[in-house]
Formats: sequence, C-alpha cells, structure tokens
Amino acid sequence: MTSISPIAHKKVTWLELFYDLIYVAAISVTAHVLAHSHHGAIAPDTLLKYILIFVPLWWAWTGFTVYVNRFGKDDTVQRIAYFVQMAFVIVMAASINLDFGSYYPAFMLGYVGIRLSTVAMYVRSWLQKDGEPRRISRYLGLCFLGGALISFSSVFVPGDAKFIVLYLGIFTDILLPLLGRKRVLVHMPVHHPHLMERYGLATIILLGELILVIVNGLREGHIGGEIVVSALLGFGIAVSIWWHYFESSEHIAGEDRKSSGQSVIYGHLLTFMSLGIVANVVHYGFHHELTVRNFAWLALAGFALYAVSAAIVFLPGRRPAHIRQSLLRMAGFILAAAVILPLLPSASAVYAAVFVCFAAYALAEGIVRTRGRRTAA
Repeated sequence: MTSISPIAHKKVTWLELFYDLIYVAAISVTAHVLAHSHHGAIAPDTLLKYILIFVPLWWAWTGFTVYVNRFGKDDTVQRIAYFVQMAFVIVMAASINLDFGSYYPAFMLGYVGIRLSTVAMYVRSWLQKDGEPRRISRYLGLCFLGGALISFSSVFVPGDAKFIVLYLGIFTDILLPLLGRKRVLVHMPVHHPHLMERYGLATIILLGELILVIVNGLREGHIGGEIVVSALLGFGIAVSIWWHYFESSEHIAGEDRKSSGQSVIYGHLLTFMSLGIVANVVHYGFHHELTVRNFAWLALAGFALYAVSAAIVFLPGRRPAHIRQSLLRMAGFILAAAVILPLLPSASAVYAAVFVCFAAYALAEGIVRTRGRRTAA
C-alpha cells in the first residue's frame, strides 16, 4: 500500500471502516435468511440461497479491498470509488430476500456495479503505473472485467440457470488470479499487515452483529433463568471466537509475508460465512424453532467452518511440524463435535456444547501458542 502520512492514514482507516459497516449490514441481512425455518428445519434451498447470496458479497468486498492494498492512495478519485461502491452495496442489501429469484436483477445490478467500479480503478492504475505494477493492474483489470461481464449476462438467462452463469463469472474472477499467482502476482505481493488489519476490522464488526442477536434475544423474551443462560452462552461463543481469532492474528499480523495473500483472502470467505451461521446458532439458542438434530448440525457447521477457515488463514508460513499438529487438533475437535452434538438430548444441551467446543478450541490453541513463545525465548 502506498506510504501516506499518519493523519491521512487515520482518514483512510475511518473510510475503510465506513465501507465495512455498509457491507456488514448486507451480510447481516444475508445471515437473516437462515433465520427462516419450517417444521423444525432450515430448508435445503434456504441454505443454498445463503451461499448464493454470500459469495458475491464477499467477493465484491474482497475485490476492492485487495485493490486498495496493492495500489491504494488517499485521493479524491479513490474516495469517490468507495462511495460509489457503498451505494451499490445498499442496492444489493435491499434486494436480499428469501425470494431471491424475484429480486435478482437488482442484486446483480449492485454486484456488477461494484465489480466494474473496481475494474475502473485497475484501469486507472494501468494507465498511471509503469513496470510490474502496470502489468499486474492490466492483468487483474482484464480478468475482473471478463468475470463481471459473464456474471452480468446471467440476467438474460431464465430460471435457476442464471445462478450457474453468475458463479461462472465469479469462478473466472477467482481462478484467473490463482493461475497468475506465480507468473504475475508474485512480482507485487500484498501488504500483509494491512490485509490482516482489513479482514480483522470486518471480523470484529461481524462479531458485533452476533452481540446484536444476543441483545435482541434478551429484548424479545421474558427475562428468566433460561434466557439469561442463552445470553451468557452466546456471549461466551463470541468471546471465544474473538480470543482465538485475534490471538492468532496478532501472532502473524506483523509478518511482512512476500505472497499474494490468497490464503488470507479465500480463508476469510469461510470465516465470514461461519460467523453468519454462528449468529443463527445463537438466534436458535434463544428461539427453539429447530429440532434438536437440525440445531446440532447447524451448530456443527458453524464450528467446523470457523475451525477450517482459521487453519487456512493462520497456518501458512508455519513450520511443517506446527502445521501438522494444528491440523490434527482441528480435526480432533471437529470429529468430537460431529460425534457428540447430534447425540445430545435437547437444544439447550447442544447450545452449551457448542460453546464448550469454541471455548476449548480457543484455549487449546492459546496454550500451544504460549508454549511456543516460551520455547522460542
């Protein structure tokens, strides 16, 4: 990221935070899709809609975030680009609905508007830069233009086939940078500390949304022992995730890795998606609308996705022995949760158990990090 003065850096950070808040509002609406249950279950097509909506949101946010990381500077054009993208995010958020197909054209307008404004910024860098920055901005600009146009063409496709075309464009966006990682992107690595800061900001805001679910649960129910326990368990889950994520993040944030940052970028898709699921776990912890078995599978999905995402984000660059041990611990926790959660007799027991999973996982990883620091010292 271009070097700027401390005052300008604060302005950039505040603008990035404003940008993130707009996106998290859209993610919060998306997560609410999972709060619709029927006959004690979340319908498979509802789960599919959650994914279909979530991935474009994540990719739209990621695209401009990574552009700013490599080429960003605090000037009027970039600020206008931020505000233009915010307006398109609002359009996307307003069109998120359980009846996703009916609102799809507006959603697609928002998504393509964000992607094309990101492409415009790459074209700007292409025209202004020289050498490797010029070549990389040209490569990424053309890749993302192609992906955006493919996705946009989905509005002309009838029925559910439009989602296939949408994701064909997104996979094109994702695949071409991956293919160009060693040939192109390696010549201009991301600024790793800034990238971790950006994803950390978004994560903490999403955890704030989880707290909002707890507040709403307390407001909607009659205060009593069961409601208080539900609130405490939800808060304990949020604290455990915060503790694990930011302890792990602090451990690697200062590293200036010479990489394309793709483990951080793609790993956070699962992180953000898991936090949306966990918010619904807390919601159903207050409102026992799911059968015990369905609630257990939802809780397992939230925990497993978070644990896998943490491995993708935080393990690259570690020693092979450390990676193997961490993966074994992660697999052990997920396997234990997969065996225990579906066998529990009540939703309250499942809710308490998933809190134990998150807390024990954070504690175990923290103990290992502490021992590692002592050994290194």
